Amino acid sequence: MLWLIASETEPDIAPRQRIINDPVIAGAVTLAAGLFMARLTFLLLHSEYYFARPLEILYLWQGGLSGIGGFVGALIGLGIYVRVKGESFAVHADALAIPGAIIASSCWLGCWLDGCAYGIPLENQFPLLTGFDMFNSETLRWPTQAVGAIFSLFSVGALITLKGRLPQGNLGVVSLSLITTGAFVVSFFRSDPSLLIAGFRIDTLAALGLALLGIGGILIVTRNK
Repeated sequence: MLWLIASETEPDIAPRQRIINDPVIAGAVTLAAGLFMARLTFLLLHSEYYFARPLEILYLWQGGLSGIGGFVGALIGLGIYVRVKGESFAVHADALAIPGAIIASSCWLGCWLDGCAYGIPLENQFPLLTGFDMFNSETLRWPTQAVGAIFSLFSVGALITLKGRLPQGNLGVVSLSLITTGAFVVSFFRSDPSLLIAGFRIDTLAALGLALLGIGGILIVTRNK
């Protein structure tokens, strides 16, 4: 009986391995591209500082990542991967939708613990979720990091609920829309230094652009289906 089962499943070993491994490899490539672009974007935005201190470009333990740059890098990395492999962008985007939202929540939690992406000052303490800055000051701040993390966790729940109920490709763009919409809204309450364009934070404008890209993707995928 064991021999019969083994003989029947043996021809399917390669396809099964391909199905299991491809999302993992695609995820690893996407993550690596996202981290690279997140660091590169941060370096470019603070080029004057790093040009004067080039060795600090390698000091990754000191922090210095751009969340929006990471999103863009992840999309580019996944696009290059599927182009080279000749695989479906929509399939891999759906597979990475929930992990992407989990990573977004983890990033916000990391900012909460480290004091980056801190919020605007408050006169009174915000119950349970008081934000902190990286200077260990006693200034009470709007909990941008906690709000971002909570919103991302709700996004994870929504994506789990929607999984399998949407046309192929929609889960990925819904994930992109949710994550970047949260970053867009939260950015209005951030107080950490940022470059401004027409009076708006650059991360606000970038998050808005990616959110609109995600919404446009939803409309395109839905229309095609």
